[in-house]
Amino acid sequence: MNIMTMSTFTKVKMGGVPRIVGRYLSTALVVLTSIGIAESAELKRAGFVSLPGQSVELKLEFDSTPTVPTSYVIDNPPRLVMDFWGASNGAGSRAIDVKTGVVDNLSFVEADGRLRVVANLYSTVGHNVELSNSQVVVTLDAASSPVARQSDAPVRASNTVTAQSQGTTIRDLDFKRLEGNQGRVIIDLSNDQARLDVNREGGNVVVTLSDTRLGDGMDRRFDVQDFATPLSFIDMMSVGGSTTILMRPSSAPFDYMAYQTGNQLFVDFIPLTRNEQEELRANQFPYSGERIDLNFQNVEVRAVLQIIAEVAEKNLVVSDNVGGTTTLRLKNVPWDQALDIILKSKNLDQRMIGNVLMVGTASEIAERERIEIESQKQAVELSPLLTEFVQIDFRRASDMKSRLEEARLITERGFLLADDQTNVLMIRETREQMEQIRRTLRRFDVQVSQVLVEARLVTASTEFARELGVRWGALHNSTPSGNDFSIGGGAGSVPGVPSVPGSGNTSIPSMPGMVDFGVGNPTSALRVGYLGGGLLLSAELSALQSDNKVEIISQPKVITTNGRPAVIKSGQEVAFQTVENGEVSLEFKEVVLSLEVTPQINPGDRISMDLKILQDSLDPNRLGGELLINTNQLETSVVVNDGDTIVLGGVFRNDIENEIRKTPVLGDLPVVGNMFRYKRERETKRELLIFITPTMIRESLVVQ
Repeated sequence: MNIMTMSTFTKVKMGGVPRIVGRYLSTALVVLTSIGIAESAELKRAGFVSLPGQSVELKLEFDSTPTVPTSYVIDNPPRLVMDFWGASNGAGSRAIDVKTGVVDNLSFVEADGRLRVVANLYSTVGHNVELSNSQVVVTLDAASSPVARQSDAPVRASNTVTAQSQGTTIRDLDFKRLEGNQGRVIIDLSNDQARLDVNREGGNVVVTLSDTRLGDGMDRRFDVQDFATPLSFIDMMSVGGSTTILMRPSSAPFDYMAYQTGNQLFVDFIPLTRNEQEELRANQFPYSGERIDLNFQNVEVRAVLQIIAEVAEKNLVVSDNVGGTTTLRLKNVPWDQALDIILKSKNLDQRMIGNVLMVGTASEIAERERIEIESQKQAVELSPLLTEFVQIDFRRASDMKSRLEEARLITERGFLLADDQTNVLMIRETREQMEQIRRTLRRFDVQVSQVLVEARLVTASTEFARELGVRWGALHNSTPSGNDFSIGGGAGSVPGVPSVPGSGNTSIPSMPGMVDFGVGNPTSALRVGYLGGGLLLSAELSALQSDNKVEIISQPKVITTNGRPAVIKSGQEVAFQTVENGEVSLEFKEVVLSLEVTPQINPGDRISMDLKILQDSLDPNRLGGELLINTNQLETSVVVNDGDTIVLGGVFRNDIENEIRKTPVLGDLPVVGNMFRYKRERETKRELLIFITPTMIRESLVVQ
């Protein structure tokens, strides 16, 4: 043993530049150091893999080969405890959640020169510990019986990985896109005996399978960028007797989860938002201070606190009740984590007031805070009350009263009265509470922005119709003196045909019995007649073609304040007759064009809107004599820049109508059948487009 008096110097880094922080711990600080103590192992990483049958494999990786652990099982509560003598925790956390199989979580505790790893279980199970170089593999088998209560001798560990009777082969790899843009990698193995390890190295996820080889054609890269998940590429390679699967994600933040079921290994990639990523990092490692190294034996706690305060560049105030010594070995840890470890090991607590770090016992600090709260409460109860009248400028006084009461800013001694006629608040409170009420009113009583919302509903319709028909007629006069008879239906006289003797004209009356497939209101017609031997035969070909285009624009506008709903309607009420129990009554139905909107102004002059647009119209057709109402309705939420126009949606309708009327048999004849047939074609296209333009109303716009 060497006894030496020295000044303690701790090498730290400030802003990436090394510096030496020196501080005399005491006038004569005696540090006892042991000679010949071997460098202890440090835990770097802890992970787990789910095995079939609720079994779990825990993996502990050290920076060097640790000592063989001593392990034992506790029944109530069920726990597996392993002690690694001379080891320390460098994993960056004191606990990890497992929630897999029979294991709830793992915790790591340093005490008395050893690292204790505690696995909290759901039930007591058997376990097996294997040591391979710097890795410790603990298998918790749910199917086996638990080991003895405590093992006095260390668990025998093998320095080599147990060889499998048959190696494992990766037969196939599949990738699927799940709901929520999640990605799943499915690795198909030949058996469930593969020893695997899943770690996150840098920005990649690395899966290592021992004693595993790749199947034919599997040694290649898989490109999965087109699936739009956090994963981009999967590289598979074999080195020696192991296989490495390198999963390269995109630049987007993500989290992953790996588990095995039977012969299949699943690795899920879950996309995260930036806030979720920061929250995940904070939960995993909440310390952000400058990293330092501390290695002391039996050093005074006050001295260590002084070193940490120097590194953190904080002023330090230590209570007289803080004392004692501590032994610690911390390497490359944040100073705030080192402070937390020391305080918890000595049942101490700290408060940061500005740039001053105050350290004392936990009970002492709690008692001081309790006394401060009691003093503040007494001061409030004894403070004099002031009365003020506050003029409200932009809101109703009753609304401001409700806000203050909801915020619980009025104490039991206080009083609050609102007058909407003068828009004044009468407030009676203490001076401190009155100042807080003023600050709150200044935040709420502000001029609210207004928004002009303009909607344009464009209804365009195109109608095309074509009709083609034929009409036959005949007239016969047997004698010049009379005895006329006619068949069919000519629409009028046949030009250029002389009068039939005895008839006086060429008009053919419309009578049943012949073809009458003429167009009702033709735009053009062709009549052909034959006259001979007292017989007049006529044929009339008629046609109609129409092309109609209509565009109707409805443009409702409404102005409302930020966050308040507004409604505008224009239309009529239509009466309907209803019969109930033999009594006839009239009911009215609105046929309107309405716009209902609730705008919300966001940072960056962006406006979010909840919209409901309704456009009704009367249908010219009727059903059983009753009126029909056509309805177009849209409900949506959108975000638009100030002054921009957005197309919310559209409705397109295309009606095609074909009608053929013909004379049986004759109308089916080729070519000639057209003379005994009526044909009608109609096509109607209707399209509705809805445009929305929100505009913030500024003072300059109001003046104009």
